[in-house]
Amino acid sequence: MTSPNIPVHRATPDRVAALGEMADAVFRPHQPPGQGMPREFPHLFSAENATNLYYVESAGTPVSMVGVLPQQMVLPGVTLDVASIGSVATLPAYERRGISSAILQRVISDAVAAGFPLLLVSGERGLYRRLQCVAVGQMWEAEWTPFDAADRVPIKVEEVPEDERFAFAARLAELYRREPYRFRRTDAEMAVRLNALWTQRKGYDQRLFTCWEGGHLVGYVVAYRENRMPEVVDVMEWAGSRLAVADALPNIQRAFGAARVRLRVHRCDTTMQDRLRQLGVALRSAHVQGTVRLLDVEAFFAQVQPLLEERFGERAAVARHGDVWTVQVGDLRVTTEDVGELTAWVFDAGGGLDLEFPHTDDLNYI
Repeated sequence: MTSPNIPVHRATPDRVAALGEMADAVFRPHQPPGQGMPREFPHLFSAENATNLYYVESAGTPVSMVGVLPQQMVLPGVTLDVASIGSVATLPAYERRGISSAILQRVISDAVAAGFPLLLVSGERGLYRRLQCVAVGQMWEAEWTPFDAADRVPIKVEEVPEDERFAFAARLAELYRREPYRFRRTDAEMAVRLNALWTQRKGYDQRLFTCWEGGHLVGYVVAYRENRMPEVVDVMEWAGSRLAVADALPNIQRAFGAARVRLRVHRCDTTMQDRLRQLGVALRSAHVQGTVRLLDVEAFFAQVQPLLEERFGERAAVARHGDVWTVQVGDLRVTTEDVGELTAWVFDAGGGLDLEFPHTDDLNYI
């Protein structure tokens, strides 16, 4: 429950600008108020999403906030409702008063009441871990110096100018929606996200590239380089032909004038893994970005029943006695009162149900 001494508000459209300015004061203090976070994350700081911005104020001015973005996570055969959390900020003068904790407790309470089975947080702070949010899942990371492969197909790579990105949104969204592990994204949402991290973000050079084969659009790559690390290009998001994307990376590396490229690959994407290994690239395992927590355990297992039945041939048996949960799927069983432990049992690679989790630090990132 939220502390009665800390009233938590849900924003209205007229409060979004003030919340954006407050977030900038914390995260982007060297930029003009309202020109940092709101421009980088317009899908979060929008009038349409206003009611999902939670805040505490003092003398009518916001001093702490938590941003929530409702999303739908797509796994093979199922779609899960997810409350994604980001932009958790408190002005320095109001820190260490339990304000952020009070807002997060309100967010969790409201999300459970709204039927969200899953919480995704864009960070790993102790604040989140105390709320039983845990790092889960697995992805593969590769960092290497690309080179032109002898067996490459004729891939044409084009950098998309800023004023042309909206024109590509629908076609890129179609490629993204073919990915088996992802978040739901409409054409309109793709258009917004293509500009979400592409404004004049200080210290970053961020670009969009398209991959063409035989005159057909077959893939795209969102990449960036930090000014403090000019030798490395990070691929933030990519989709489409694995062969095309892998063979486009030398051109992208040269476009940035960088020495190395970093790429993340879903652990179920054996096609891309095999291609990278053919190129002599070593892969290392890492958690997906951020932390996760089951919110409504029964609702979660109700939504993933089709996936469990297909994979294990069994439905989940879920029981609760006081604070203790017992979940059994076939021969797999866990009994715990720690929701974080239960969350890890569901998603961690090599343990429990081992359900795969989509990447979380792509254009959906908040």
